[in-house]
Amino acid sequence: MTVKTLSAVEKLDNAYIEDASEKVSDSQQEVVVREFDPKFMRKTMLKLDLILMPLLTLIYLASSLDKSNLGNAKSLGMMKDLGHDPTGDTYALLSSLYYVSYAPFMVPFALLGKRTRMVSVLTLCALLWGIAATCFAGAQNYSGAFACRFFIGLGEAGFSPLIQVFLSRFYARGKLGIRVAVWLAMAPLGGFVNGIVAYGVSFIHVKLESWRILFMIEGGATVAIAIIAIIVLPDNIQSCKWFTAEEKDYLMYERYMSMGPEVKEINWKQARGALYRWPQVMPMLINMCQQITGAALSAYLPTLLSENGFKGATAQIATLAPYGSAAICMIIAAKISDRFGNRGWPTQFGWLLLIVGFGLFLGTPTSNKPAHFAALILAETGHYICTPLIVTWSANNAGSESRRAVAVPLAVALAQAVAIGSGYLFPASEGPRYTRGAIVEVALSTAGMLFTFIYMGLIRWENARRDKREGGPPAIGLRPNTAQDADEAEGFRYIG
Repeated sequence: MTVKTLSAVEKLDNAYIEDASEKVSDSQQEVVVREFDPKFMRKTMLKLDLILMPLLTLIYLASSLDKSNLGNAKSLGMMKDLGHDPTGDTYALLSSLYYVSYAPFMVPFALLGKRTRMVSVLTLCALLWGIAATCFAGAQNYSGAFACRFFIGLGEAGFSPLIQVFLSRFYARGKLGIRVAVWLAMAPLGGFVNGIVAYGVSFIHVKLESWRILFMIEGGATVAIAIIAIIVLPDNIQSCKWFTAEEKDYLMYERYMSMGPEVKEINWKQARGALYRWPQVMPMLINMCQQITGAALSAYLPTLLSENGFKGATAQIATLAPYGSAAICMIIAAKISDRFGNRGWPTQFGWLLLIVGFGLFLGTPTSNKPAHFAALILAETGHYICTPLIVTWSANNAGSESRRAVAVPLAVALAQAVAIGSGYLFPASEGPRYTRGAIVEVALSTAGMLFTFIYMGLIRWENARRDKREGGPPAIGLRPNTAQDADEAEGFRYIG
């Protein structure tokens, strides 16, 4: 066994090991277990949160605004100004085009971020989609709108799926879930804020159309926040100028004990493993089910609310209930998940809410407005409970950053690719009942619940198999050599 003190850990991280197998030959590394003052630990974690989370959450809030404002812009007359769309097919294509550029570029951007400065990739991509969203305000026809929508998707491909990998450079496994949930809570909060902004914009009486003002406000805000982030955000713990040496010492030790050393070079063997190993493939299947249901809800929620009796600007305010409920519940679920070290059961609760929500939507007549409104709140809440848990689950069980840099973006990319069809689930010709769309939502949620049960069972079986092979659970102070073997390392256990 190789005994490593923190100074050795610092050297490993500062050197960005190019080939971990040359540095450490043992399957497990015995590390000196250190104790830190609890007050100092809480203070340092709070400081880290204040450095990273406000800007990251603001950027994602801007991302959510730019994505969800399409539905609000539609209710403000965008389609009438751009051209004739009696069947709703053109809007469906406009909604889906985002995923055409979003899905294929996620993994390339993630690998680029892994190989270069990840924070630069994140922030420059945010700047790109902010500019594209601002330009959307000037679209005079569908061709211009299609082009802007394409570049919004391209920019966001280098941000959202890379965030989980970026945050894992700073936080231990057990502290990642709540941070990802707080960050992802900006998605429903974005819908919440977008409803308020769209409602206010609808009362601005100038020559410029209301939906154009909406894109100018939200796109311009993204550009401003991205420029600040380029200047302020650090790339990793070592490069953060806001920490003292003692604070870096603690953060690097905690991260090392949980995630292993940060290896800058891409381990292609580990990266390829994410393509076919069940611990990485199962979250991809689960996330596909989740993304189709969620993409359809985000694109059509204002429309579904309009069919429920909320007209015009009032439909924007009505989105506050489902989005507000979703934001609160997803953070609570993630906190519970981190507290008990379990991703599976909270995810199942989210699936249950989705099934009950759309089951209620199908089972009640359209004249029962309160029941349909409650159904949409349940469905939106269930979707957002699942979202952070699934992507964090994938990141937790990848083992190394090379495998994580492929597993997480690929899970999101495949989900976004199949979500292209979500733009056609609720066509105007099938309103106000939307039977086909609701049935598909129930079916996909049921499939997601089944895949989650299978994944939980496989994890339970594999962890028990490793306990038996290794003579019991890993001993305290033994850190699996994930830099060399990823999640296949001796002593590594999956989070269920």
